[in-house]
Amino acid sequence: MTTATREQVANALFNLLQTSATYYTTSRRFIPWDDITSVQKPALFQIEHEEEHVRGKQLIPAIRTLNLDVYLFISTGLDPNTTPITTLNDLIDAIDPVSGGVLSPYPASSRQTLGGLVTDCYIEGKITKVPGDLDGLGVAIIPIKVVFM
Repeated sequence: MTTATREQVANALFNLLQTSATYYTTSRRFIPWDDITSVQKPALFQIEHEEEHVRGKQLIPAIRTLNLDVYLFISTGLDPNTTPITTLNDLIDAIDPVSGGVLSPYPASSRQTLGGLVTDCYIEGKITKVPGDLDGLGVAIIPIKVVFM
């Protein structure tokens, strides 16, 4: 049985997330939001944090779960005539499968498989939102799990 590598999985997810909206900066390497200029936003960063392995009773490879965070940075709060949470909500919806975003399952399945590389890829947990009403800079942090062998 051939299994996907971590880099294949991470790159497939990153490539998909980049298509969710028009981002001026994207990376798999984190850059703090105040180190990015306003013209470089919205920005998307995909960061890997943890990996879990669970092996069943059968002699098969362990099931791996990658835990990633997607950071979305905005600067629309610098415009006093804009409601920055609207920008964050739109960017989150462009990713969220419940809203028809890019993590939506393929039509023939109930899972997002990243083109057949993984068993499933989904949002799980709390999405942190800081709209930027006070200083103009906003962020959303979306927790994503990717399950594969």
